[in-house]
Amino acid sequence: MASLRLELDTINLKEASTRVCETGGGEEVARLARAVNRTLERLREADDRAERARELQRQFAADASHELCTPIAALRMRLEEAQLHPDETDLDDLLGHTLHDLDRVQAIVTDLLLLTRRGTAPRRAERVNLTALVRAEAARRVDGPHTHLRLDPGVIVDGDPEQIIRMLGNLLDNARRHAVRTVRIGLRRTRDGAELTVADDGEGIPLADRERIFHRFVRLDAARSRDKGGAGLGLAVARAIASAHHGSLHVEECAWGGACFVLRMPLSPHRRA
Repeated sequence: MASLRLELDTINLKEASTRVCETGGGEEVARLARAVNRTLERLREADDRAERARELQRQFAADASHELCTPIAALRMRLEEAQLHPDETDLDDLLGHTLHDLDRVQAIVTDLLLLTRRGTAPRRAERVNLTALVRAEAARRVDGPHTHLRLDPGVIVDGDPEQIIRMLGNLLDNARRHAVRTVRIGLRRTRDGAELTVADDGEGIPLADRERIFHRFVRLDAARSRDKGGAGLGLAVARAIASAHHGSLHVEECAWGGACFVLRMPLSPHRRA
């Protein structure tokens, strides 16, 4: 027992091989030593998880800072140039670009705040006509690729309408950004709930990247500009909203060669029958 106490006094959890000797001292001491080693193993695993969480937090802070630096730097540059050359500054043009940069900062901050609340329940829940929301969001986007709709009528879900609209908008904007000619949107009832598909006829997403694209700040096309491609938060936000509404969002094979995003949500209990 004395030797076991001495070993415990010298324990260093940072060393992966740290254990106490399980032999010698009788069966009772051996059982105690095995229990201590199991506890030490759990403590090491907990420490590893905490370190991974700290690393993710540090990476998130670095990525967020990097994304915010771009519009803030552009905003400062324009304002400083206007201050140096007031007579050569077009006020309307300056205000337009300034508001554009501020919109981008606000959008990034809003997305980051939403992602920090991931896993929490929607702020409010009510019966939502998903068919009507999909049709309305598609109608708002008149320029660009043609949108083909195939929607079951009256698909009702429970949730926060503002968050669901945000999720739908992110999915539609992503599809339109990558489509060549057509975006196809389907909504149907299934035995398990509502199923929304948003497909484009673009280049598609490699199998190895179909989960990574839902990570924060991920852009598969490194050459795409930030103004066109966004901050790489849209799909992460869409999945967070889907999860908060007890749903799922992932990528499946697309019959038209592009990407096909599949959203599944439970139907409202009042309309499930």
